[in-house]
Amino acid sequence: MIKKLGNTKLILILVALLAVFGIFRYISSRKSENTFQTALIPRIDSAKLNGIVIFPKKLDAGPKGVKGTKVSPYIFTKKGKFWYVTQDGVTSRAEPRSSGYLISQMEAISPDRLGSNDPKDWKQYNVNDSLGTRVVFLYDKDTVLDVVVGRFSYIPQQKQAISYLRISGQKEVYAIDGFLSMNINNEFDNWRDKKVMPGENTNWRKLTFTYPADSGFVIQKDSGGKWMFGDNTMPDSLTAVKTIEDISNQNYGAFINKFDTNGKQALFTLRIEGNGFNPALLKVYPADSANQYAITSTINPGAYFNGKGNAMFSKVFRGRSSFMKKEEKKK
Repeated sequence: MIKKLGNTKLILILVALLAVFGIFRYISSRKSENTFQTALIPRIDSAKLNGIVIFPKKLDAGPKGVKGTKVSPYIFTKKGKFWYVTQDGVTSRAEPRSSGYLISQMEAISPDRLGSNDPKDWKQYNVNDSLGTRVVFLYDKDTVLDVVVGRFSYIPQQKQAISYLRISGQKEVYAIDGFLSMNINNEFDNWRDKKVMPGENTNWRKLTFTYPADSGFVIQKDSGGKWMFGDNTMPDSLTAVKTIEDISNQNYGAFINKFDTNGKQALFTLRIEGNGFNPALLKVYPADSANQYAITSTINPGAYFNGKGNAMFSKVFRGRSSFMKKEEKKK
């Protein structure tokens, strides 16, 4: 008759089984992690990432047999806490969300969203060298990830947008949700930071308009939070709030590249002070007839905007009367 096992032996057997199970789970998870992180895509450390290069796809070829026009790459570099983007010798601060968007899209690549694993299909998905847009992520000079972004598809019935891409050196084509294929082919200016206004306009406390011939004025909030002119006269409160909002919304100007301020004096300035941000100074310089004025801001140093385009100058540099209620015209 087989003797019953003692409690001590039973505990030892249970511990041994648990150890074997734990080892098996560890090996399995490591294999899974390696498949996703190494064979497919490495995790991108945003703290170490300091370079991104986008090689845009060639422009449409046009007539049959005529090659498309090559577009210069967009080179993103991180300096301090800011990203900058350069093309053809023009450098601007990059749109603040650009690097985070690109990283999140790459991390959305999943091995279960395989479009094809046959190189013959690369052309169909626009992920070959001539039809795709190449994106390279860098830690200094070391390449972290190199992908080719291809075709965009939209499924109306499911209201689903799909972008296709291929990791360089691999044959598989992957599908990810979203508009990456469309967004990645933005023009250079769409990757640049257009911001010229500081903070939220609800935090603005004082605006100082300096104009030629002493025609400038000051408008600021009193202790009760109402807007008033620097000479203690009152604007129309609702009109003043609306005008301030309109000024703060002018963050979408057209760029003037390589504008030279040497020998030029600012004709107009606007200083904006408030809570939660450093004072911002906007300056207006005379420009050519196409631009009328060049507008720059300490919020976005080195960037100059077309004062004529979208009436940016007249929308920002207001007259005193724009803060007053307009009388309705009699019929």
